[in-house]
Amino acid sequence: MKNSSIKRKIQKTNRFARDIKKLSSEVQEEAYKITVKLSFNIFDPDLRVKKLIGFDRIYRVVIMKEYRLIFSFDEENIYLLRIGHRKDIYKKIEI
Repeated sequence: MKNSSIKRKIQKTNRFARDIKKLSSEVQEEAYKITVKLSFNIFDPDLRVKKLIGFDRIYRVVIMKEYRLIFSFDEENIYLLRIGHRKDIYKKIEI
């Protein structure tokens, strides 16, 4: 499952697209950089990816300490589901 040798395509959900537009350009830039890293190696230790408890195959990655990017993946794709402030984002997950 931890095959990191392939580059995955990035797929953005409509909710993710709406979420990210609400964030500052600084957060958006950092999210982009992290997304590129994810596409090459989801389990890069520097990304501190964690599986969300209570969800099947849903993960989170930290962006600038205060923000979280919620995603899932398969062999070929990474699905960007939501992004937002850490105090709110977990309440918004409806998978």
